[in-house]
Amino acid sequence: MKKFLLVLLIFCFGVSMGFAGGGGKKKAGAPEGGFVIAFSNSFITHSWRTQMINDLQKAAEYYKGQGLLKDLLIQHSGPDLDLQISQIRNFINIGVDALICDPLSNTALNPILEEAADAGILVIVTDEPVTSTEVYQVMPTHDVWMEKLARYVFDRMGGKGDVVYLSGIDGAPASDMRDEGFYRALKDYPDINLLTQAFGWWDPSRAQQTMADVLAAYPKIDGVVSQDGQCLSVIRAFQAANRSLPVLNGSGFRPFFEYWVENLDKGFTSYAIANGPGFAITCSIGVAVRLLEGKEIKPELLDGKVLHLDHKNIITDDNVKEQLAEHVRLRGVEEYIDEIWTQERLDALFK
Repeated sequence: MKKFLLVLLIFCFGVSMGFAGGGGKKKAGAPEGGFVIAFSNSFITHSWRTQMINDLQKAAEYYKGQGLLKDLLIQHSGPDLDLQISQIRNFINIGVDALICDPLSNTALNPILEEAADAGILVIVTDEPVTSTEVYQVMPTHDVWMEKLARYVFDRMGGKGDVVYLSGIDGAPASDMRDEGFYRALKDYPDINLLTQAFGWWDPSRAQQTMADVLAAYPKIDGVVSQDGQCLSVIRAFQAANRSLPVLNGSGFRPFFEYWVENLDKGFTSYAIANGPGFAITCSIGVAVRLLEGKEIKPELLDGKVLHLDHKNIITDDNVKEQLAEHVRLRGVEEYIDEIWTQERLDALFK
């Protein structure tokens, strides 16, 4: 009996060590044939997301060619939170090496993401944040660049007047982060009056209709701050209503760039920070592969387990023609100005 209890104790200790502090750590080096990485995506309703998926698949092909990736599994849940949870659980049951997740909620997915990490899966949340501190996050600083865009509009308004804020998707974590940046800027401009916050759903056609409804409600609008891909929608709505354009920021949306370049000599001016679809996602798969290989992120770059990535692609009147020409040369008709990090730049994140 004592021998049986001793064996049982050793077994339980071994199991506990397998889970203790695992957080999804894997043995160094890729297994034969490479790792299996899953991507759980939420929305796929507009071209930003489809371009993101294309960028991810291109990056995956590179890692497959290096013998580091065996397969990339992708599932989309749309706006269905229960479906995203179910899809993640399926990835856990399959036993993928890493899970990358663009979450629908910043809180509701915490338990299933932590369950995946406890199962020994490397979990990386990307593009939109969660509140869990137990999983890695490769996160653009949404609030920082939205604050800069808002300040540009407020400054060009002379620090006073009536402004509309065209946000993204109500409740989407990235949209909420950008809202924080907008309102942080607004606090410093007491003479700026916010008429309303509306939602364009990151979709050009829906954003234009939303802006048309706002125009019907407010006869005087001095400025509009808007999120990804919605800036041209604002212009179209004002044109359709036969109203003069307000002060507005730009976005990394190729059709907006084309309008900007065509009207630059007519006095149109703007400022954009390109939120490239491939930015966070290709960094995330690059980080995932390196972590699975056993490499360590430089600790000074981490805030807990969050790796913050700043957007560097800033577009002004001075460089918009060059930016558009370079985008067309490299990516043709793709709709969003992109930012893809080199392998060397990704390597520099690690010890």
